[in-house]
Amino acid sequence: MQIINSIIQFIMDLGGAIFLPFMITILGLFFKIKFFDSFRNGLRIGAGFLGITVILEMLCSCLNPAVEFYSGMGSGFTVIDIGWEGIAAIAWSTPFALIIVPICLVLNYFLIRLRFTKTMDVDVWNYFHVILGAAMAYYVAQLAGLSASAAIIAAMLVAVGTFVIILKMADWVAPYWQKHYNLPGTTCCNNDAFQIWAIDYVVCWIMDRIPVINKINLNAKWFSDKFGSLGETSVLTFFVGILISLITRQDLATMLTMSVTLSAAIVILPRMVSLLMEGLNPISNAARKIFKQKLGDGYDIYIGMDEALCLGDESGIQCAAIMIPIGLAVAFLPGVNFFPIASLGSMVYTTCMCSLFARGDILKTVIASTVNCIYSYQVLSWMAPLVTKLAVNTGYITNTAGMVTGSSVEEFHCLIIALVSKLFGVW
Repeated sequence: MQIINSIIQFIMDLGGAIFLPFMITILGLFFKIKFFDSFRNGLRIGAGFLGITVILEMLCSCLNPAVEFYSGMGSGFTVIDIGWEGIAAIAWSTPFALIIVPICLVLNYFLIRLRFTKTMDVDVWNYFHVILGAAMAYYVAQLAGLSASAAIIAAMLVAVGTFVIILKMADWVAPYWQKHYNLPGTTCCNNDAFQIWAIDYVVCWIMDRIPVINKINLNAKWFSDKFGSLGETSVLTFFVGILISLITRQDLATMLTMSVTLSAAIVILPRMVSLLMEGLNPISNAARKIFKQKLGDGYDIYIGMDEALCLGDESGIQCAAIMIPIGLAVAFLPGVNFFPIASLGSMVYTTCMCSLFARGDILKTVIASTVNCIYSYQVLSWMAPLVTKLAVNTGYITNTAGMVTGSSVEEFHCLIIALVSKLFGVW
């Protein structure tokens, strides 16, 4: 057990940006790409992810003064937001985490051979979404009085079921994903993305049927065509930073830092995604070639990747800054018991993903992102007692003096487990 825990900790310490290049190198060899070509592709993907990580950290840092402005405006926040990073750590700390990974990889291969799916999910680091649901099922089963072996069986069934659904959802979203974000040959396999897109799809479907509103199309291209250089996304984002700074009463130095950093992010993030795609395209092409030889020319293959690939979306990055005060305002709604300081760091993911079915329209993206925030904050608050029990059982925290929550537990499979177990009085 100690060896398993050491391996888990080693993987967690590496992080996805470091672990993924080696995964891609191995995958490239599997698809008959020369070693050094495969290694180069892996390093480019790693460089892209590291670049995205650095820009996101820079974004969080520059927006922190605005967050702090709102943090002292309310009371009653009794739960600590540990963010998706903390939830991922809890998931990877479960004793069967490393068992699920090879099971899913092998299952994925056979499901492609059986023509059940077109998606090859190589984003192993984000298998924690699958593991999280399994971990929750395992500890809920134990709380219900089931034996350890029965709880593990329940966990494995949840893991396999979730993984299969993710693959089919990735197949479904692939054409939209590839067209909107210009990411040929890929799709997204992050489970939290499907929860966000489900809400995004419904909100945009409703807005498309409301007179007048369905005629509005405020995308980045519209601003550029209408106002020339003044409407260019980096310039607009600069002024969004000025506006946020004025609303939150920042000094001149902070205002300029926030505005320039936001503008820089909208320029640099798409370039990081392009660098990542330089490494991914050869893998995607090689995989398609191999599987077309085995399954026929008419069968296409998608490489399942992290949702970070969508962070090059210009409208989504613009909306991320707009959503900071809105997201913070949502935290003061009745029923919310935590201040979302960690969750705000992932706001750019939410807005870039909500841009998909909004087709880049800023109004629809902001409204869909707001509805997503309301849903997430309410569910995270409600699930805090169960998340805290899970954190204690995995050893992430050692006492229950304070409750914790974090993004990812609001995903539909976790919510279903929580609702069913609550209905039967398990927690």
